[in-house]
Amino acid sequence: MKKLKLRNLMLVAAVTLVATATVTLPTKASAAWKQSDSGNWSYDNGSNWVSGWTAIDGKWYFFDSNGVMKTGWVSDGGTWYYLAPSGDMKTGWINDRGTWYYANSSGSMQTGWVLDNGSWYYLNTSGSMQTGLLELNSKTYYLSESGAMKTGNVTVNGVNYTFATSGEKISAASAVNSASSSTTTATDTSNSNTSSSGGSGGSGGGSGSSGNTTKASMPSYLYGTWTVNNVVSKGSLSDDSVEKARGQQFTISKDSVSATVPGIGPIAVPTPSVNESTMTVSAFKSKFNNVDADGTNVKVVSISSHGYSVNIFVTENGTKYVSYPAKNALFELE
Repeated sequence: MKKLKLRNLMLVAAVTLVATATVTLPTKASAAWKQSDSGNWSYDNGSNWVSGWTAIDGKWYFFDSNGVMKTGWVSDGGTWYYLAPSGDMKTGWINDRGTWYYANSSGSMQTGWVLDNGSWYYLNTSGSMQTGLLELNSKTYYLSESGAMKTGNVTVNGVNYTFATSGEKISAASAVNSASSSTTTATDTSNSNTSSSGGSGGSGGGSGSSGNTTKASMPSYLYGTWTVNNVVSKGSLSDDSVEKARGQQFTISKDSVSATVPGIGPIAVPTPSVNESTMTVSAFKSKFNNVDADGTNVKVVSISSHGYSVNIFVTENGTKYVSYPAKNALFELE
């Protein structure tokens, strides 16, 4: 009987010990926003106060080294981002105190020429969208009040301008002396904008190039639809950018290049600038370490428009490559 009572007492004690241990086990705190007495917001992920970039409920926020959520313009790694008053990072068009800016899908503020929904816009070095007459690299463009680049006949302050499909001014004359039934009338409310920059365009080639020739049309051996294939040299492109580039297609005709751009749709670049040259195979191999090319020379066709440029290399055996000069990346074409 005593043994039975003792056994029961031990059982009760064991159950009590387990129950007590269960109750006193520490549990992880829930993630939560916290606001200080000064009004600043911080975020506790359940273990620590977060700092740097943090994704919360599908939106990106930035916290300084003290864990304080930032708003407005933030520079990180030399790139500017815009954070709404609620702290979440914004993309696309941003209106900040009456000035328009544009941030790409990663939130990075853009400068130079930007293509959005089929229209070209120009953002100066501070990122602000330009309107009115724009003087850039010895060429003149006209940007409407919405910022979209105009083509065709436009009257600005009593002067008739004609702009090519590439946006560059072809001619200008007083509206008193000339008229056009298809002229768009506009008032230039801003000063002409002058800039010495305008993207990373270039004629490519590199050392060992020769015989530069500016052409009015594409060389016929490039006519057709091309697919970006295997990467030969990734240059400074990220692995993600390399994967996005592979499989993209573009079509070259006599006087235009067209492609389907992810997130934008089909676009066409009429009358781009075309420069044809040659470079030695040794210079080609020196520029792109992993490339395999035979023969003596390589043809180089540089295609540029609105500050964007690509180079197409054609070896003597007919193999074609496309390069993005700003990133020094090289892909094989098929």
